[in-house]
Amino acid sequence: MASKRRRKGRPRKTGPRYRNGKLRPSSHEPVVSPAAVAATQPHRAGLGDCAADQKAESVLGRMALLGQITGLQFLAGQRYAAQWRAYLATLDGPRSPQRSQGRGQSCLGCPTAAEREKCACDLARRSWVRSASALHAIPGGIVVTARVCCWDVPCPIWGLAMLRSGLDALALSLGLTTRNKSSRAENLNPNHV
Repeated sequence: MASKRRRKGRPRKTGPRYRNGKLRPSSHEPVVSPAAVAATQPHRAGLGDCAADQKAESVLGRMALLGQITGLQFLAGQRYAAQWRAYLATLDGPRSPQRSQGRGQSCLGCPTAAEREKCACDLARRSWVRSASALHAIPGGIVVTARVCCWDVPCPIWGLAMLRSGLDALALSLGLTTRNKSSRAENLNPNHV
């Protein structure tokens, strides 16, 4: 008669299992929703029904959900942060080796001015410099905007007006407003009086 050998360690819980051996949840256990988990996270406290929103991951997104900034200002801040990250990636980053699996820069260096204008690293630098120069027009705007958008640091109460004006300047510089589009259309239309 064959005897069963007892396994070492803690005994397994009884119940139905998946094919991989993990225990299936029973029907009497409540299923935890992602919204309930998100509501317990400290940085999402105070957002109410918007706690599970994707925007609540960043300081800028939480400010948009709370109505401290507009949706256009939020988009401008996201674009500025993306430009900043793209510019940082060009600063003495690793060049693309033979088997890099998509990592590193694709730029191998741009010796002539004509090649530099078409290069992705120079385009990233120019777009970030254009946005940063738009922020320099606002006193203290570049510091507060960079802290909130790029470094994800909460905005102090005294800097909220500077942040809003900085994000408005970015939206204008990036062409996100309809004001830029309508003025360009008027300049292009010869029949406009």
